[in-house]
Amino acid sequence: MESANSPLKCVFQTCLPGFRRVHGKLYNGVCEPCQCHGHSLHCHEFTGNCLDCIHHTTGHQCDTCLPGYYGNATHGTPQDCQPCACPLTLPSNNFSPTCHLGEGGELLCDRCQPGYTGPRCDRCSNGYYGQPNVPGESCQPCNCNGNLDLSVPDSCDPITGQCLRCRQGYDGLTCDTCSDGYYGDAITLKNCQPCHCHTNGSLSEVCDKETGQCQCRENVVGLQCDKCKAQTHGVTTGGVCVPCHCNSFGSKSFDCDEMGQCRCQPGVTGPKCDRCSRGFFNFQEGGCTPCQCSHVGNNCDANTGQCICPPNTIGERCDRCAPNHWGHDITTGCKECGCNGIGSETQQCNVNTGCCKCRASFRGEKCDECQIGYRDFPQCIPCECSVAGSDCETCDREKGVCACADRTGKCSCKENVEGHNCDQCKSDTFGLSEKNPLGCSKCYCYGLTRSCTEARGLIRMLLTLRPEQTVLPLVDKSNTVEKRTGVSFQHPEILVHAELVAGALSEPYYWRLPEQFTGSMITAYGGQLKYAVYYEARDETGPSSYEPQVIIKGGPNHNILITRHIPGLQIGQLTRHEIDMTEHEWRYEDGRSMTREDFMDVLFYVDYILIKASHGSLMRHSRISEISLTVAEEGTPTELNEKAHQIEKCDCPTGYSGLSCEECAAGFYRLRYGSLVSVPASRVPTAAGMGSCVQCQCSGHSSTCDPETSICQNCQDNTEGDHCERCAPGFYGVVRGSTDDCKPCACPLTNPENNFSPTCVAEGFDDFRCTACPEGYEGKYCERCATGYHGNPTMPGGRCEECKCSSWGSLPGPCNPVTGQCRCRDGASGISCDQCMDRHVCGASGIISHSANNL
Repeated sequence: MESANSPLKCVFQTCLPGFRRVHGKLYNGVCEPCQCHGHSLHCHEFTGNCLDCIHHTTGHQCDTCLPGYYGNATHGTPQDCQPCACPLTLPSNNFSPTCHLGEGGELLCDRCQPGYTGPRCDRCSNGYYGQPNVPGESCQPCNCNGNLDLSVPDSCDPITGQCLRCRQGYDGLTCDTCSDGYYGDAITLKNCQPCHCHTNGSLSEVCDKETGQCQCRENVVGLQCDKCKAQTHGVTTGGVCVPCHCNSFGSKSFDCDEMGQCRCQPGVTGPKCDRCSRGFFNFQEGGCTPCQCSHVGNNCDANTGQCICPPNTIGERCDRCAPNHWGHDITTGCKECGCNGIGSETQQCNVNTGCCKCRASFRGEKCDECQIGYRDFPQCIPCECSVAGSDCETCDREKGVCACADRTGKCSCKENVEGHNCDQCKSDTFGLSEKNPLGCSKCYCYGLTRSCTEARGLIRMLLTLRPEQTVLPLVDKSNTVEKRTGVSFQHPEILVHAELVAGALSEPYYWRLPEQFTGSMITAYGGQLKYAVYYEARDETGPSSYEPQVIIKGGPNHNILITRHIPGLQIGQLTRHEIDMTEHEWRYEDGRSMTREDFMDVLFYVDYILIKASHGSLMRHSRISEISLTVAEEGTPTELNEKAHQIEKCDCPTGYSGLSCEECAAGFYRLRYGSLVSVPASRVPTAAGMGSCVQCQCSGHSSTCDPETSICQNCQDNTEGDHCERCAPGFYGVVRGSTDDCKPCACPLTNPENNFSPTCVAEGFDDFRCTACPEGYEGKYCERCATGYHGNPTMPGGRCEECKCSSWGSLPGPCNPVTGQCRCRDGASGISCDQCMDRHVCGASGIISHSANNL
């Protein structure tokens, strides 16, 4: 039994120093050691909180370092907490009251005093200088009068404190003055500001650093040298101030405005007020005398006052212009025509407009320019620019000419056109066309080649409705609901009555063109979709008005939807539309513009074409007629069928054919995306959105296959199967691509008379087994007759025939397998034992010997 003085069993007594009491039903009265990590010898008897922590620790269990110390106080050693060195432990060089250990175990000071920076406050901040790592040293503000540019690192030297980067407008060793081009108080008011010396009026951009006075040129005044002295002018216009020189007789003062205009006396004019105005004469001090010549527009001699005609006029009343003049005015006279002697037909111009009459290759009011389409004035040589390939802004479409550069004669080409005369398509483009904004179209060829030309030998043909197609279906915008109710035919139009459609379809609804307008439409590029429509509705505008006029869906993956809007449609008016089948006016459903590549993708396969059948609000009825789509076909141009342009003929890589390489060539099939068939990518060009055309996989026994399913056609060399991968019935072997892969079954011979099994199977490399020997034949090659049959099938013409042994003349058992001779009973003879020997009688009951009967 433990003594009463045991520290763990001091029931109802006080715990010894260094122990605390444990509470609880089981432990009440039990003492345990204090949990102070070796940093205290005492703890509270009941709470267990450590008292008088030492070794620079704190906390209920002395498990935390005091502020100013760092480390892990739970290790239980006197050295657990070390003083912060920020950067030194000396009080004079310890610039952070707290620190902690970083993730890597390094010391980090976390409250550096202003002016200090770095993980241990061991450097001076921007704008401060000193050596905080040296005992007794500290960081002090740089003596730069508060004018440092602190947005720039190292604005002052961090060791010496030398000012390095002053704020804009400040300068000096301690940033104590304004810099050149600035003035003000840099120390007290800190208001250095730009001088703004006038460029013309000042000698430099530098002003007095205290007053801001700029250094002015002669006759210039003002703080910024932006004004002229009295009786001078020109600092803002001419750059210098020059004397006004106002005439003392004709001016009111010797001052003038900035343009040099003096203030004139009545009847006086001129910048210096030194002559009489029109209608005045006798220049003298105080002004001029008015003329008394109202009948000639108040024109008189400036010296004598005698009435004279206005300049360049003739006639008793000065009412006509002199030759080669125009624009009669009773006051100012007439102006000279100034027609160019080379470019104009005559020197006399139009007396009202002043325009000269130009020769054929000249233009301009004075015929002093080359007419558009000509160059090198005054020679005006023809430009010879191609109208189809030249930039539209340089051309006169009505005259069919385009401008060029004056000296070189080089024309300004459209984007895809080149050449001195803009008459050649750039590389990778084709089909120079006046209608094409780019001049030439890019070779698309579904991404398979960049080489193409314009297809030759094609003409434009019309796709139209067939005679029996008198009614078109009405569909909704998404082509998901179709109705024919309410649609009728009244030659030449197809009509729909809205009241008969209401409920079945909601506006907008569309006409859907029939099947001849679907499928491959690549040759429709450059053609036109034409039709005529008529709408009647209660209101001119409504929800249908803002819907696209034409919708086409298609593409290699049947997922491209394009639209065409027609502005300005009106109800109650028949309108005809001719929509170009090029990318330039078509848009995606979300309004994005299309490229040629986009449009060609749609034409690869057109799923449907929709034309809007409703417009405005509350439709009554609408009509459509004259539907056609121009496509290209081989043929000879006629008056009705013009030559087809803008259709590419691509130089297709191996395996592809068609104008745009849109088809697989003979001997190739289309490998779609996601196919499990493995084909080396480096050797198979891929068409945009359509997969690749790869060579038919026919095991070397056929050169053609279905271009879509890849099933081989016309298997040769006695093969069969989707890929000619096995021997045809009656042949055997392993298909490896040789002409003799499949050898004829010899069952037992190959000639038809002796080949008794229609099929056989290979066994090993060079052997086979016949699999369908007919009844009567047996053996691996059907080479022998079965029991009950006879013959020699291995001999040409030989065959197995059934043994026909007489039931009464032969013994049981088969006949001879070769000769067919049955085993005869005594007295029977013949190959079938169906004959009696001499002196024997044959019958159903057997053979009776005559000799025996005689006995």
